[in-house]
Amino acid sequence: MSIKIFPAAPNLNTAEHFATIEQVTATKGLVELGSECCFCVPNCDWVLPAFADLTDTDDRKNDKRDFLVRVASNSTVVGTLIKIAPDDTETNTIITDSTYGQFFDTGVLDDNVWGFVLDWRLVASGLGFGKYKFNITVNNQTPTETFNEDSVCFQLMPFTCVSAHRTVRIETLQSGYFEDGFDYTNFAFGIPGFPDTRRPFPWPQQIRLWGRFHRSEFELEVDNIVSQDRGEEQVQSRTVKVYTLQLDTIETKLSNPLIRDMLQAPDVRISDYNINNIEEYTSTRVTMTEINSPVTFTMNKNEFIDIQFTEFFKANVHRYR
Repeated sequence: MSIKIFPAAPNLNTAEHFATIEQVTATKGLVELGSECCFCVPNCDWVLPAFADLTDTDDRKNDKRDFLVRVASNSTVVGTLIKIAPDDTETNTIITDSTYGQFFDTGVLDDNVWGFVLDWRLVASGLGFGKYKFNITVNNQTPTETFNEDSVCFQLMPFTCVSAHRTVRIETLQSGYFEDGFDYTNFAFGIPGFPDTRRPFPWPQQIRLWGRFHRSEFELEVDNIVSQDRGEEQVQSRTVKVYTLQLDTIETKLSNPLIRDMLQAPDVRISDYNINNIEEYTSTRVTMTEINSPVTFTMNKNEFIDIQFTEFFKANVHRYR
């Protein structure tokens, strides 16, 4: 069922009106990042695939990963990209600029917010392919360490259709706020030192997971009117694509923020890389409509999740007159 609202006044911003009827300040919490690393074949519990193509700048072949944290006033944030060698030795690269992605020092986006969008193509070009994780450490003004957390681990590989098989990539532009969650409301970006250049900045999120995204069914919507002789006459019809995102062995440290934050963004796009899929899906814009009960296992931390979406642009309308 859908509800259509027609504002009485043409200048009434209906979305903002209903969103602010009851509004409370969002909790300034830390974004959950991940846990320990292990590296197994073919699909370890704690490793995410990441791809880069050094010969092609095509966005579809080059992944990114975002990291974002809100801290207390006067805190210092240190982001460190860690490369893990085959003998488990680690090489640290402290992030202080945009050499390996888009860097937002504390206060650039919003008060007490630090962010970094890691560009795996820049990483592969400068540091090489291999195994990586990302660490965020927060110190207060004393200084006393208040937060030290590693991300999940990533296996950065050269992009090929075969290596990307069985993966999906989710991209969102996040804005607004979550009650008892993260507040993206005041995010803005501009030229440093020129406040007049600041513009609203929806936070870009991206993650690649093991799974499959496909069109699972169609929904038919028909509008009828009752004629004078009490017959039902169709005036228009529409078919809507329904999609299913099947996530394979995802741990809850990823599925929780994915469902409770990322997939509720106003702009969600999904790309599928499965070779034998029924159709090609590249940055398909969708809206989440249903989350099926996850299938869990007693012996590990993984779960299988099916999530339902509908197409964002429902343009397939047939009007009979």
